[in-house]
Amino acid sequence: MQDGSGARIAQAQVTVRSGAAGEALEAKTGEQGEFRVEVPVAGNYRVVAAAEGFKPATLPIILTAESPVVKLALTLEPAERSDTVQVSADALAAETTSTQLGETLDSGKMEGVPLNGRNFTDLMAVQPGIVPSNTSQPGAVIMTGVAATPPSGNANPGNLSISGQRESSNGFRVNGSDAEEDVNMGTSIVPNLDSIESFRVLTSNFDAEYGNSSGGQVLVTTKSGGAKWHGSAFEYLRNTALDARNYFSQDRAVYRQNQFGGTLGGTPIRKSKNLFLFGDYQGTRLTEGIDTGNIAVPSNAERGGDFSQTPLTGSVNGTAWAAQLSTLLGRKVTAGEAYSSVFPDGKIPQTSWSAPAQYLLASIPQSNAGVGLFESLFTIF
Repeated sequence: MQDGSGARIAQAQVTVRSGAAGEALEAKTGEQGEFRVEVPVAGNYRVVAAAEGFKPATLPIILTAESPVVKLALTLEPAERSDTVQVSADALAAETTSTQLGETLDSGKMEGVPLNGRNFTDLMAVQPGIVPSNTSQPGAVIMTGVAATPPSGNANPGNLSISGQRESSNGFRVNGSDAEEDVNMGTSIVPNLDSIESFRVLTSNFDAEYGNSSGGQVLVTTKSGGAKWHGSAFEYLRNTALDARNYFSQDRAVYRQNQFGGTLGGTPIRKSKNLFLFGDYQGTRLTEGIDTGNIAVPSNAERGGDFSQTPLTGSVNGTAWAAQLSTLLGRKVTAGEAYSSVFPDGKIPQTSWSAPAQYLLASIPQSNAGVGLFESLFTIF
C-alpha cells in the first residue's frame, strides 16, 4: 500500500468483508505497506483500506478455486483538510453598546473554584483593578456612633477597593434590588454559590442606572425554577486532620467545619405570571478550638549563659569566628570545633555575647515555668 508519490504507508487499517455473509477480516500494513489476509472460502469480497490523513479506498475482488491468491496494489489519496476555528468572546471586554467595563462569572466557574467559606464575594479580587482593603473593620465604631456587625455575619461582605475607590463606595444588587447595608457599606445578602446563576462586577464607566456609587457595581442574579424539577446538594468539610500545626503550638487546635445544603427549583406556580418556584439552603457548623500558641523561651539559667541542662549542638563556623572566640576565651579555638568542646561545662560567658543578641534577649519574655498563678498575675500588673 502506498500514496500517490509511491511512499509506503505503514499501520494502515485493512478490512476484508464478504459480500454474502458480511463477515469482516482485519489486518494492518507493515513497515513496507504490505499486508496479508486469509479468507476461508472463495467468493466475492470487498477490501477497504484506511489510514490517518488519507481518503479510504474500496476495491472489490473475486476469489475462485483456480485463483485463490490475489495481489493488490492499493494507492491512497490524501484526505481533504478542514479546519474549524471557534472564537468565543471573553467576558472581560468593552461592551459594544455601552462604555462600561466588567467581567461576568457564571455558576460553572464559581462552583469550580475552591472557596473557603463559599462566598461569591471572594471571587471579586480575581478581576483586574480590584484589591483587598481593610479600612473598614467588622464591629468598628462608625461616624454614626454605633458599633455595627455586618448583616452578612461571618461571610465576606465584599469590602474591596475597586478602581482605586474606597471599599465603602461600591454598590451591591441582588436580582436588581439594592442589597447594600448602610454601615460598613458591604453586601447584606450573600447567597450560597449553588443558588447563583451569575454575578458581574462593573469596574468603571458604568451606565447612569447604576448611580450612587463611585467605586464598582456588583450585580448578582440567582437561579430560578423551570419546566421540570431540578436541584443540587453539597457538603464541604474541613477538619483538624487536614490542617497544619501552628509553628508555635505543641498540638493542633480542634477545627471542624461542615457546610452543607442544596437547591430546588420546580414548575411554575402561575404560568400566566411567569412565577416559578426556587429555593436554597446552606448550613454551617463550626467547632474551633483555642490555639494557645505556647512557645519555649530561655529559662532563667539560660538567660545567664548556663546551658548545662541543654546539650549544645553545632560547631564553630569559619576562621574569623574562631579567632574572635579565641580572643574572648583566652585559649585557642579552631574552625569546625564543636561547641560542646569549646564550652565543655555548657556555660557561655556573657562577655562573648554580641550586642544584637543582648538586645534580642531583653525583648524575649521571662519564662513562667514553675511560677504560680498569683506570681504570674503580679508580674503582669
